[in-house]
Amino acid sequence: MTILITGAAHGIGYAAALALAKQQHSVIATDKTLGLLQPLQHEAETLGLQLQYDQLDITQPIEWHKASAWPVDVFIANAAIGESGPLIELPLDRFRHLWETNVVGTLGLCQVVGQRLIKQRHGRIIIVGSTAGLVAIPTLGPYNMTKFALEAATDALRMELKQFNIFVSLIEPGKIDTGFNQKMTATKYTWLNARSAYAEQIKNMQQGDARFFANEYPVAVVTKGIIHAVEAKRPHHRYITPPQVGLSIILARWLPQRLRDWILLRLFHL
Repeated sequence: MTILITGAAHGIGYAAALALAKQQHSVIATDKTLGLLQPLQHEAETLGLQLQYDQLDITQPIEWHKASAWPVDVFIANAAIGESGPLIELPLDRFRHLWETNVVGTLGLCQVVGQRLIKQRHGRIIIVGSTAGLVAIPTLGPYNMTKFALEAATDALRMELKQFNIFVSLIEPGKIDTGFNQKMTATKYTWLNARSAYAEQIKNMQQGDARFFANEYPVAVVTKGIIHAVEAKRPHHRYITPPQVGLSIILARWLPQRLRDWILLRLFHL
């Protein structure tokens, strides 16, 4: 199969591109600039893997239509950015950029690639969401909002595209060791300052971030789910990776709201 992956220069996209190439799939690895893909290209060459590389900035609609020319069987919508901080003070220009990337850019490419898949009457769309789309966390509200939106988008797309023999799956990674989480939680410290209502709690936030993202899981647990979503005769609707994280999510969602809030606030030292 021919597989298009966005955000392949780092983290999950990088690992998925290599893992799928090892499975003998034809992989088109993309990111917002070609230069960012050089480490992936170098490692692929070292491993003797053949990949195709191209620039695809998902925030630029003019570049979406590039994807319509590629003979794609599977689209993996992986590209995303992170943003953190108290919602009550979050600069809205940062939120707009986050939303345009994680939601609008993802949907725009799904539309472009999806039209090709509809004409083919077969294919797969795999959206990389997050367990952050299942439970809201203090100071991660901006990111939570975009991933909650992808939960809804995946459900709607899955039902709407079923008649065209197109499977739609959602990958929901937990705390994965790619460096993404640390970069995301650090974004708020670029704009929180002494005038913030939370100024005296910044050190507490930093401690909470470090505590919450300790003991991350290897990225291989995510690529395993992606490979299944690509190759299985009947792929799952959702893949919580690793699966054991699902138990804590179920527990968190079934807890009384006041108890859940109390636990999360203590965890993040707020």
